[in-house]
Amino acid sequence: MIIKTKVRMVTKMSRFWTLAAMTVAVTGFTSCLKNSDPEPQRPFTIIAFVNSLATPYGIDILMDGTKITNEELKYGGAPGARFNPKSYKFDFKRFGKDSLLGTVTAVFDTSRYTTLFLYGTQAAGAEVLRIREDLTNMSNEKANIRFFNFVPESGQVDVFLGTTKVFSSRSYKDFLSPYNITWTPTEPGQHTITVKTAAGTELAKLDAANLNTRGGAYNIYYQGVKDSTSGDLKPRVRFMAYQ
Repeated sequence: MIIKTKVRMVTKMSRFWTLAAMTVAVTGFTSCLKNSDPEPQRPFTIIAFVNSLATPYGIDILMDGTKITNEELKYGGAPGARFNPKSYKFDFKRFGKDSLLGTVTAVFDTSRYTTLFLYGTQAAGAEVLRIREDLTNMSNEKANIRFFNFVPESGQVDVFLGTTKVFSSRSYKDFLSPYNITWTPTEPGQHTITVKTAAGTELAKLDAANLNTRGGAYNIYYQGVKDSTSGDLKPRVRFMAYQ
């Protein structure tokens, strides 16, 4: 679990944390969650949920024992919403079942906004990564990107925007190091994102990724199961925008 400690300006967070999912599915929340949205003038915290658990089934999310997803959160889905700042317990369960996959209990406050990642495989089991976001060193003139390798046994991979290598030798779970979850500035625009082996073999590619917003931030994911050749678990590139 990664917990960083710098304090950031609320004004910058408020601009940043209207969550939009670009090439991933957005799942709605139930009225229980909607009712937790405070009035605009009151304090709030925002939590993003990323389902990167490589299974053929999706998940349900429960908050303090109450289900807050109103439909299956499928693999690759990444919704987010406002909550009242306080301590919450989030459980991730197999969709439609009472099978617990992962859980996290923490204080979610206005000085830190949070992304929760459920990741792993059906064979190896699930893990939860909590990142309390740090936006202090983001560029206001560039697009800000970071990369997560969620493909077990993938080996080290390189990541390209167009023909420019932006991340080198990135391995599965290296996002557990704080160094690998910092933001990297890049020229805003529409980019082709390609993941390759160190030898240059293409593993996955996403055409026309819109990384357009100056000062915006984007998670780039390499997701799937190594050697899968079809279906949702075939390794692929996705990205999610925070705007």
